[in-house]
Amino acid sequence: MKKSGSSLGKCPECGGKIVCRGEFYGCEGFVRGCGFTLSVHSLASIGHYTITPKQMRSLLKGPTKLAFKTSSGVERIFRVELKNVDGRWRAWVDFEAGSEPEALGSCPLCGGDVVESPLSFGCSRWDEGCEFAIFKNSLKRFGGKMLGKQKARELLENGVTEAEIRAFDGSMKRVRLLLDTEFGCSVEF
Repeated sequence: MKKSGSSLGKCPECGGKIVCRGEFYGCEGFVRGCGFTLSVHSLASIGHYTITPKQMRSLLKGPTKLAFKTSSGVERIFRVELKNVDGRWRAWVDFEAGSEPEALGSCPLCGGDVVESPLSFGCSRWDEGCEFAIFKNSLKRFGGKMLGKQKARELLENGVTEAEIRAFDGSMKRVRLLLDTEFGCSVEF
């Protein structure tokens, strides 16, 4: 996104002007101590790739509806609003309007339920600050397939599972996936 000096709306924290700073939205009042920032990618892990300036204008006015894509490619609309959670601004999604997501296991960081989103298997307490996620494309850079629900369940239950990746010679090679609280999962060759 391009940086923009034009105001998108009123800051919910201090009343100043919110502008686009490229990869995030921020308040011009930061020099006076205002802490409002919001990444343009803050909803990417749950299927909404970027928050556009037009969508940010709507969010600054109050709750708005945004489209999210499910893992099967179906678009669903959810209510989203800005909330300050423990001093950090978040775009909070009201999933209550949709169907209840299936719990695949417990979050190793906070004990919450790990649920599927379009891009990851992440903690349902993300709006409370938990950032644990196992990204579905974790094996892509190694020539592997997207991770499915079964592999995520195995990782959460056992801390380990196996997968196949493409070796340099083109053959398929089995590797171990280990549960990793920082990166979701790591690959052991």
